[in-house]
Amino acid sequence: MRIPDIQRKIAVLLLTEPKTAEDINKQLDIGYAQVTKELNAMLKQGLIKKIDGFPTKYTLDDYIVDTIRKRKQIAENDAYRLKLRAIIELQGIDKELVKINLEKIENMLKDEKNFTIYDSKISEILEQDNMYFGYVDITLTLKSFSTLIYFVSYYTPTSVEVISPEKYDISMYELQDGIMDLSALVQKYTSEIQKRLTAEEVKKMQDKLFKIN
Repeated sequence: MRIPDIQRKIAVLLLTEPKTAEDINKQLDIGYAQVTKELNAMLKQGLIKKIDGFPTKYTLDDYIVDTIRKRKQIAENDAYRLKLRAIIELQGIDKELVKINLEKIENMLKDEKNFTIYDSKISEILEQDNMYFGYVDITLTLKSFSTLIYFVSYYTPTSVEVISPEKYDISMYELQDGIMDLSALVQKYTSEIQKRLTAEEVKKMQDKLFKIN
């Protein structure tokens, strides 16, 4: 779930101390009606909670505060700049097997030496059309562009959101390493696919993939 910018600003204010809607309105200057709307949305999402008393004050949920502190501690020791949020989906006909494999994927991600994991969680396993599916929602940093190529190629996320940096400078050598890693992975996948297909099936696949208009 991506938090809107206004809610992010409200969360930053509430991180220091509880505040009323009027306090937030004065500090952000976005209009009282908009502040109220965003606070109600954050309450429904479980991001904030009300403090008993008058006037009504709002504070961040304890889980959110703990998560922010945890991420701050990780960031202080994190040398990697490329930060992403990714969704890695999995589906199958066996609910328990889908859950087990999602847990394996999460553990594999945590064991990667060139990844720094900020947060990860496994979704509820849902059923649709006699199939079960779920996903790993993960926020992490990666060591380099080459590591990004590896992550995308090996874990095949269905969604990737770049959190930071806004601009990523890359050297010619890092770019070359990433391209070579990608080329090696594609060749490996192609070789494995061709081993499992007949010559006619390989030709049909190539004609479909590389058709020239």
